[in-house]
Amino acid sequence: MKKFIFIINALDIIAGLLKGERYEGVLYLDQETRVLTFKAWNRKAPKHRKERKIRDLDFGWLGETAKHYVRHEKYPKVLGASVILSMMDRGNEQAKDALIDHEILEFV
Repeated sequence: MKKFIFIINALDIIAGLLKGERYEGVLYLDQETRVLTFKAWNRKAPKHRKERKIRDLDFGWLGETAKHYVRHEKYPKVLGASVILSMMDRGNEQAKDALIDHEILEFV
């Protein structure tokens, strides 16, 4: 008994199969046409733009993505909470200055 399978995007899938690629997907019986159908899953991860570094800070760095500014900082625990709080304030001032400089240079 022969079964015919309708393949969505058949030309792309057959070209990939000839190259040796494998496809994961779903095989189902179409309710309207009553035809056995294969639909390949799109397993490609979305491409994200990486963060671009604006400036190094004392304990981290300031970067930007397409939509956000991001500040990454790490502090050693052995210094104690009071010292770390003052370092955070200093890091915040550095990040503000870096962001102002970045905006000025971007529009010049």
